[in-house]
This record gives sequence, structure tokens and C-alpha cells, in this order.
Amino acid sequence: MSTNNVNDVEYNYLFKILIIGDSGVGKTAILQRFSQNYFSAEYLATIGVDFQIRTIDVNSKLCKLQVWDTAGQDRFKCVVSSFYRGAHGVMVCFDITDLQSFRNVNNWLEEVKRYCQENTPVYLVGTKSDLQAKRMVTYSTIKAYA
Repeated sequence: MSTNNVNDVEYNYLFKILIIGDSGVGKTAILQRFSQNYFSAEYLATIGVDFQIRTIDVNSKLCKLQVWDTAGQDRFKCVVSSFYRGAHGVMVCFDITDLQSFRNVNNWLEEVKRYCQENTPVYLVGTKSDLQAKRMVTYSTIKAYA
């Protein structure tokens, strides 16, 4: 699999992927790492929505991925709901060091049910795995939930 960060490259498939979850769980860090291979531990809240595009080669087919980073704050929920439309996949993120963010996964899944197609793939993503000493959500808890 090869990658290309040029946005205007021809492609065979276009996929819209949403990253959702509570504020501060690391959604922007996932987007930055995926699109720019960059990581910053500095927290900067997303205002509304941000997205990045990356084109990857899978079995000689070019797949253009639009990855959308949504704001986790309640005040943006009325705006963010419109971005669910047309999503081909959703990553529901929680912070393994924040038990409340894991408890809120149900709320995020309800939004997915409300705004996405019924068969939209959903992935549960535990973030901040580098902070194992501060882990509050155990692997067995996550596995039992999933």
C-alpha cells in the first residue's frame, strides 16, 4: 500500500470517514498522524469541523480518504450533525485515561444511528495508549463492550 498526499490526484474510490468522540480524547491527533504523520501533545480544540484528505493505493486502486475531525463540545453538535450525511465509516473515540469519555460512547453511537445510514461501519477507538500508567478503561472492559 502506498500513499499520496496530493489532493487533486485521480482516484477510483472516495470514502468519507468521521472521527467523533468527547472533547479532548485525541481525535485531532489521529487526524494529524494519519494525514501528515505528525503528532503534538499540545491540546487545541477543533472549532466545528476540520478535514484532511489522503490518497492511498490499495491493490492498484487509488482510494481518496476524506477524514473529518469533528468538535466534541456540545455547543457544536447542531452544526456537526450535518457532517454525518454521506459518511462511509465512523470512528468513535474515547480516551483510555478518562472513564467518562468511555461511558459517553453510547451517546456518540446514538448520534451515528440518528444521522448515518444503517449499515455504516463503526469502529471503537481507544486513544492515548501511550499513557498506560494512567489507564482507567481496561482492555477487558472495552472487549466486553464491543
